Amino acid sequence: MKCPKCLGTMEPVSFNEVEVDRCTKCYGLFFDHLEKETLRGMKGADILDIGDDFVGARLNEILDVPCPKCETKMQQVLHTDPFEIKFECCPSCKGVFFDAGEFRDYLDDEIYEEFGDIIDKL
Repeated sequence: MKCPKCLGTMEPVSFNEVEVDRCTKCYGLFFDHLEKETLRGMKGADILDIGDDFVGARLNEILDVPCPKCETKMQQVLHTDPFEIKFECCPSCKGVFFDAGEFRDYLDDEIYEEFGDIIDKL
């Protein structure tokens, strides 16, 4: 598989028996359908996102990218609550691509929500 952003080689990496694909060049991450949701519930899953946030932000501006799994043109998704995160989603296979740093932001979003829930209960 080739990275949809930098065309580097995607290689499988695992965390708690969940296997995702990570680019060996820019460290972007590709998740098959529902893998990101599965990992979101696992403490320490942020270790998969080893890339540089600055590089990820630059590559995030590339909009016309094929899905590394099925070659369908991916669509950019803007997640804004409570933080703004842009990532690509395949309309065909439902895979998701995060540029470097975006998966950590996605996980931080969950921590923020949990913290908000605790404050609401006080």
